[in-house]
Amino acid sequence: MSLSELTKKEKLVFYNLVKQPELNDNELSEKIGIKRSTITAIRNRLKKDGFYYTSIIPNLPAIGCRLMGIIYGRYNPLTPRTERMKASTFEERLKHPELVFARSTDTEFVNIYVAEHLADIRRIQDKAFLDYEAHGFIEEFNTVYYPLELSTITSLFNFAPLLRRLFGIQPQENLPDYNGSAWDTSKPIELTNIEKIILDALVKHPDATSIQLSKITGKTRSTVSKVRKEMLDNGLIKILNIPAIDKLGCELLAFLYTKFSPKCPFDVRKEKSEAMMDLYYPVFKISGDIESIAMCVIRNYTEYTNIYNTIISLYKESNFILGNLYTLLFPIQQIKLNKVDFSSLTHKMLFENGK
Repeated sequence: MSLSELTKKEKLVFYNLVKQPELNDNELSEKIGIKRSTITAIRNRLKKDGFYYTSIIPNLPAIGCRLMGIIYGRYNPLTPRTERMKASTFEERLKHPELVFARSTDTEFVNIYVAEHLADIRRIQDKAFLDYEAHGFIEEFNTVYYPLELSTITSLFNFAPLLRRLFGIQPQENLPDYNGSAWDTSKPIELTNIEKIILDALVKHPDATSIQLSKITGKTRSTVSKVRKEMLDNGLIKILNIPAIDKLGCELLAFLYTKFSPKCPFDVRKEKSEAMMDLYYPVFKISGDIESIAMCVIRNYTEYTNIYNTIISLYKESNFILGNLYTLLFPIQQIKLNKVDFSSLTHKMLFENGK
């Protein structure tokens, strides 16, 4: 089944599952006025047909993460992925706890690392780069590091605005598409051993019920439910229902890197930058004072050129930008590597970093 085959009711449920993933079927039924049994049936059908998957992401600064590294560029087109898979560091890099996101085709790549220290990222990334460079796999290689305390993540795999646009759903005044920074706290917090065990299990098993989590953790069902609710209420975890982008009827995943004038730090350009998000609906965006990175899912190349030209014009008329936008275009049907996984990082931060 494709997106175009979904009924109006299915699209409304799908959108709200992505927009308000923390709600159960009873709560969602009250919110959107559709019977609970219908919501449950649609949810199960969408999940079964691979329209979305559930992920739980911890509050990264709260568990001790201090840095996000984004590595992007182009592979040598003469060395396809089947050749790169033979490199000694290929599997080692993919299994590295700090690698939480990866997308690549035969010729483009973007990787997101999250860590406590720069050395945690560079330890594997430098090794992989030297290996790939020695084999002639790399054509272009770029790195940007964002201290989380000094950065703003305004979209953390937030697909709700994109679905609203694709489905033609009117925005809800009391539920803005983007809610400012992804986390309210930038300082590590102390967790009990029970809280650590349950948090680790939640991130590793995002679809598990309280009964299943009770068996996994060895804690009572009531304890699991209580801790889970407290973590949600306190912003220690985010539940995400992430759509499968190859099901959305769009052709491109666009990666956008922008370098800004030192005269225009984030606070100066914040209002206009946030207003511009309604032009291209980024599913991921992180900003610092001098640069930002965004990723968005786009219908086709014509839409991409319109978005690109509009962003360039608005930034340049405000004298915000230095040069032009750097972009990578990933044809969605050609994406070979598709990873979003915070479980290994979470386990390491909770149990292996001397905490």
